[in-house]
Amino acid sequence: MRVIKLCVIMFIISLMACQSEVKVSGTFESSVESPFIHTVYFWFKEDVTHLEVKQFAEASKSLAKIEGVLKVYDGTPAATDRPSLEKSYDYALVVLMKDIIAHDAYQQDPIHLKLLSTYSSMFDRILVTDIDK
Repeated sequence: MRVIKLCVIMFIISLMACQSEVKVSGTFESSVESPFIHTVYFWFKEDVTHLEVKQFAEASKSLAKIEGVLKVYDGTPAATDRPSLEKSYDYALVVLMKDIIAHDAYQQDPIHLKLLSTYSSMFDRILVTDIDK
């Protein structure tokens, strides 16, 4: 379990280095001492176009509007190489939330549900990890 947490933390740090900035409301700095971290890895189907991926990436930024979401990071695998590095995914989202209560509300939020219903047919595989404290 510690290895998984370490890998996710390293992944978040690498995403922070090449992130797309997303505006969020609230005081981010005072809320990140022990956030709930929701990470989703996506593998696109072979027939998904570059334009569709770009549309999904843009739409995923709307998740930052959900109450309780502190920050959203997104991107593709970094240009790093280590034996234990997972790079088979096509795209990933890291969503930092205030707490598990915010996560539970996020799962039912219309913005999240719309993103899922609009784009879920594009994915061959999805892997979700959640970290709490």
